[in-house]
Amino acid sequence: MKKHILLSFIIALCAVAYSDDKHWSKQFTKPKSSNKMLPSTGMSDATNKPIFRKTKWHDGKLYMSGAWENGVSGWDISKRQLNHYWYLWSWSPDYGYEAICHFHTAQGGVGPDGKINDFLWLPDGRLVVGGEFTRIDNPGGVMYHRVGAVAIYDPNEPSANKWQPLGNFQYNGNAGAGAVYCLAYDSQGNDLYIGGTFAGIKGKASRKMPISSQIHRYNFDTNSLEPVLPGVGGSKPAIYKIFVDTSTSPSTIYVGGKFHYTAGNGLNPVLKDSTAKYSTGFAHYQEGKGWTTYPRKIARKFGPRAKEMILQRAADFKYFDSVRVLDFLVDGKDIWISGAFSQGKAGKKKFKGIAKWDNDKQMWIDPTAKGGMGREVYSIAKASNGKIYFAGAFGGPKIKGFQNGDPAHMAISYDPANNSWQQLGSGLAGRSMPECRLTVNGNDVYFVGDFNYIGAKRTGRNRNDKKFESWYIARWNETIDFDKNPVKLSTKAKKSQAFKMPTTTWSSGNEHWSRAFPKPPRARGKNSQMSAKTGMDDGTGAPNITGVVKHKDTLYFCGRWEAVRGVYWYVWQHSTQGWKAIASQKGKDIQGVGSPPKGMKLKNDKLWVYGSINNYAGIAIYDIVKGKWSPLTGKTQNGTEVFGNSDPNRGSPVNDIAWDSKTGDLYLVGSRGGLENTNYSSPKAVGQVIRIDKNGVYHPMGRMLMAEMPAKPTLIIDSIYIDESVSPSDIYIGGTFNYYGRISTNKRMLYNIAKWNYKAKDWGPVGQGTFIGLSPLDKKHYPNGLPGLVAKPELYRGFLMSGFPRIRCMTMDKSGNLYVGGTLAVVDNRLPVNKRHETFGIAKLDAKSNTWVSCTKVGGVSRDIFQMTFIDDHQLLLSGGFHFDNAWQPLHGAAVLDIQTGELKPFGGGLLRQAH
Repeated sequence: MKKHILLSFIIALCAVAYSDDKHWSKQFTKPKSSNKMLPSTGMSDATNKPIFRKTKWHDGKLYMSGAWENGVSGWDISKRQLNHYWYLWSWSPDYGYEAICHFHTAQGGVGPDGKINDFLWLPDGRLVVGGEFTRIDNPGGVMYHRVGAVAIYDPNEPSANKWQPLGNFQYNGNAGAGAVYCLAYDSQGNDLYIGGTFAGIKGKASRKMPISSQIHRYNFDTNSLEPVLPGVGGSKPAIYKIFVDTSTSPSTIYVGGKFHYTAGNGLNPVLKDSTAKYSTGFAHYQEGKGWTTYPRKIARKFGPRAKEMILQRAADFKYFDSVRVLDFLVDGKDIWISGAFSQGKAGKKKFKGIAKWDNDKQMWIDPTAKGGMGREVYSIAKASNGKIYFAGAFGGPKIKGFQNGDPAHMAISYDPANNSWQQLGSGLAGRSMPECRLTVNGNDVYFVGDFNYIGAKRTGRNRNDKKFESWYIARWNETIDFDKNPVKLSTKAKKSQAFKMPTTTWSSGNEHWSRAFPKPPRARGKNSQMSAKTGMDDGTGAPNITGVVKHKDTLYFCGRWEAVRGVYWYVWQHSTQGWKAIASQKGKDIQGVGSPPKGMKLKNDKLWVYGSINNYAGIAIYDIVKGKWSPLTGKTQNGTEVFGNSDPNRGSPVNDIAWDSKTGDLYLVGSRGGLENTNYSSPKAVGQVIRIDKNGVYHPMGRMLMAEMPAKPTLIIDSIYIDESVSPSDIYIGGTFNYYGRISTNKRMLYNIAKWNYKAKDWGPVGQGTFIGLSPLDKKHYPNGLPGLVAKPELYRGFLMSGFPRIRCMTMDKSGNLYVGGTLAVVDNRLPVNKRHETFGIAKLDAKSNTWVSCTKVGGVSRDIFQMTFIDDHQLLLSGGFHFDNAWQPLHGAAVLDIQTGELKPFGGGLLRQAH
């Protein structure tokens, strides 16, 4: 009898528990395998469980973002494939699971390659995503590198390049480095607000001091980034949520995150000159009015403790180090926040995880009357029925639900109609240290996170638990009894519509590329299968080419190439006879030059090869007709015989050479030669530039140029240009240097470019107009701006050697304007960004104003320019390491600049590596 009563009691309890869960749809059962995910199943964890950062309902589909390696292909989820990561995906009753953004480590993919933290749709249908990525892939199109963690997808783009960066190369997405955690669109201002952990736009205060910390906006009308001054501050600040309230004009921008102060000048309020205010974790901004803090005022007498008067960290939460507002809800005049925090010291009642703003008391209060939650609350949303839903880690294994002990397992709701809180059914069965997020669609509330069952006590060990499977995704609807009206879904998904084929090509003009150098057949052992009808073999090592010239029907190359295993080619040729080494090394056996040249020029049927060439002291000559190598020889003014660059140790490189055809003089430039200039007794001046006259006499030119930072001496003269249109010829040298003259003083600066002064018999400055970096002490010396081309490495990104700004090449047009290319930039600090007159990788010295200006419409290119050559009077051929212009137009290493219009034109699709 007792057993019968006990059994009846257990059955009754189970019935009650099951009836509590009647509003859970229980439609997302565990998939049989990773490649058998269906509209009627949850998500697979065959390789790794999904990591969720955001979920939203849009146009009949539930979208989820984060990172998920599920072991199946993003192109066809019925096929298994390892190392394939999904970053944005969707579920719908008809199509099941579709990968929107996915990437395979070897085969590439679609969209960003990295975690997506947030996404949204613009009114015109374009999709914007933000996260933690630096490249974007387009199948059959361009892979964009050095992307600032924001990308935009245009479904109406006819070419394959449907995914593109947002902004230009220098100012896109996060405008530098750091994660993007949140996005929000303001329809009144046509602005996209971007928040995260990035430093912000560099601006007027100092080019080294970013402004608009952790937040800025992209203006779709001007297509440029704009600061939201001064941003937020604190210890490692971050913004996790942005909401735009368009009921005000202009819109009110609410932000939540990890920060302690904002407004004013943005400086830490503990500083005497600060006008900022404390606002821990939450604030709002309105154009024209600036930032509003919560609370509006707080006494400065509290000092650094003032931030803890507002909110404090939750010491027993996962994020225990600081206050983190992870989500919030602005519901009319009510403001709710959730995350990882506890009550401020100004409050008397303890609470954690959830708070509501009391505008009269100007403080955060506990709306639950239960002390808040036992762990992080990740999401808040309001459904059509008026209830507010919360999702989080609370109530997970060995974790409190509500702080007072009431049950709350990862999913709860608040009903404003009767001021009541309740767990949703029997909750969700979370894993260890779970995360859970939600979104609403009408009265449907979708939860995604670290759970597998409906009901906190269910683990799968009981046979009945299978009825309550909900594999990483769950649906709650209080208006539907799913026990009486079970969800019926198809066991077969419709064909995915996530990827749309391009209707046009992304580049034109490729028919002008000859295709005369196809990939050679695979080498047979050590025997390469290259021929006159193939390109170069990369079976052992891809060739690193530093120079190319053509003599009659033969092409000559220099650089470094392990053409055959253990055999290094330094100079080689291609002709109708195929590929042939002219200078090579195998072990200690050296033929010709014995190290990789930096460059090569052709003159009088001879190759003049230069670089760090020890066995020829920096420069060697190859007679094409005779097929012989010889050194460059001559003598000093005292009659002493020398050769090469005159360095007796043969360790100093020659970086560039040039001839003056009017005098027959040859010029060598490098870091230093071996000759002392006898015109100067103190200090001794070793020739960095050497003129060799037609009689072979070596003449060191001027005093030594000196590095900008003596403690970190980086001094290179990298290029030389001779202007023969004047008499005597003007001589320009470029590289990495600053000071000239007998003593390095701020009165004698010439950043990175110099011109020969015949009267002073020394180098002098050329160009001016840079005021960024001009100290107040130096303004009296340089009222027209710093001399030379100030190319500070911290001012721009993406270049090959950004730590060593340098001028790598120079040329001049018919009007006397000097063009320079390399790791360089002309920068500006005005706001907004679209008003800046900047250029990267290439600049022009305007002959009339003697100032550095941009010579392209778009502000230059994405990386270094190595070489420039005029094709005619107004077309300048550029080649180098750049992939794009500053507006992301694909160039891939080669372009033509129209110096009259400033337009950059690609050569078809450019030149790409096999895996780009």
